[in-house]
Amino acid sequence: MKMGFSINIITGFYLLVCGSSTNINVITTGNRVMYNTHDYGVDVQDISMILFRVKGCTDGRINLYDGPDFSTAKNAYVLLGGWGNRRCSMAPCSGCSTTISPWLGQFLNCNEMIPMWINWTGTLLSVGHGAYVGEQIFIFTNEQRDFDVQYLAVGSTYPDVFDWEFDGKAGNYFERVVPNGWSTRQMLSSLTSNSRFKCIVSCRGRISCRSISYQNTTNICQLYFERSRPVDIDPDNTWETWIDRNV
Repeated sequence: MKMGFSINIITGFYLLVCGSSTNINVITTGNRVMYNTHDYGVDVQDISMILFRVKGCTDGRINLYDGPDFSTAKNAYVLLGGWGNRRCSMAPCSGCSTTISPWLGQFLNCNEMIPMWINWTGTLLSVGHGAYVGEQIFIFTNEQRDFDVQYLAVGSTYPDVFDWEFDGKAGNYFERVVPNGWSTRQMLSSLTSNSRFKCIVSCRGRISCRSISYQNTTNICQLYFERSRPVDIDPDNTWETWIDRNV
């Protein structure tokens, strides 16, 4: 089996999940038993990335499948915090090469929820820390996957209990438009908000809002009727513009 080391940094889009009122916890008991998140209300059939939080000591596992029968379905896997919680590995299909991360210290925590994300857009498979898809990547591969992801399952290798937490509305994403700047699209309203997240929440609460621009130096939050595009941005490093991706 071929092995490769993942040390590249990928730049591109960033996603922020707009928090839902309900979080879904999946408690797994280890020994390679994989728990289908669909059974708990986390459906990934219409999305290609998801944010989650995980608490566990070592060797957490995420598998992606093309069908509900895990014994026969095509699959990809990600191992989190292997080698004594110092490395990770992944393979995008059963016959694919295994990619192993560098030695990067602690990936998991036995006592605290660690925010992470996994992205399987197109042929890409990548995983990182934090609440933004695309940032703090610690492992990825572009090797061709030979199936469409329909199910996601979680578990761990050893007999350790893991706590996995997902947002109740897994598809509520906003995507940041680059470059930095404010949108020139038709404005719905302007208000003051003490954080970018609360500005996005204000947009989510209005049926006609499709994007926002937020200035962190003044806390100005501008809401727009339409999704903003890079060509709509008036560049300014103090502003960020986000659109409702609604994946």
